[in-house]
Amino acid sequence: MIVDLTAPEEEIMARMKQKTRYNIRLAEKKGVTVRVATPETTLADLKTFLNDRVSVFVGQSGVGKSSLIATLLPGEDLRIGALSENTRKGKHTTTTARLYHFPAGGDLIDSPGIREFGLWHMSPEEVMYGFRELRDIAGHCRFRDCAHESEPGCAIIEALENGEISDERFFSYKRILSTLTEL
Repeated sequence: MIVDLTAPEEEIMARMKQKTRYNIRLAEKKGVTVRVATPETTLADLKTFLNDRVSVFVGQSGVGKSSLIATLLPGEDLRIGALSENTRKGKHTTTTARLYHFPAGGDLIDSPGIREFGLWHMSPEEVMYGFRELRDIAGHCRFRDCAHESEPGCAIIEALENGEISDERFFSYKRILSTLTEL
């Protein structure tokens, strides 16, 4: 998403909210359950949502995943790092995924934060498999070896133009593919 930082803040926020809603709708169409937290969301709301399901907290290092779990499950012994003196941000502390059980039912996985992510060991087909909204469409391209650039009959480009898939997700997929050739 390109954001014009010279635009009024209200306009920037409105465009970002619209794009977020669009991406949530696309994810939900593909079977992903999305829970959006707002300032009005309480811990009780989150606990209710997490009950009777298996969930995972995923995100960058130091954003507070383990701190949130410690609040949700106060009896658990979690390793939580102090904020960095220099950046005032959290530090990478969780090093392995760990499964926690909610007393009322449900499981929660605390995952290590993401600092660097490399896919050099993957083929383009394996990368495509990670983009569930693309993988189903890709098989409908006119050419079996379609690179999803500008080939006639490319089902992914058609879906992109029709708004059926997010341009951000498609460009993310293309960016990842480009890193496979850089190594």
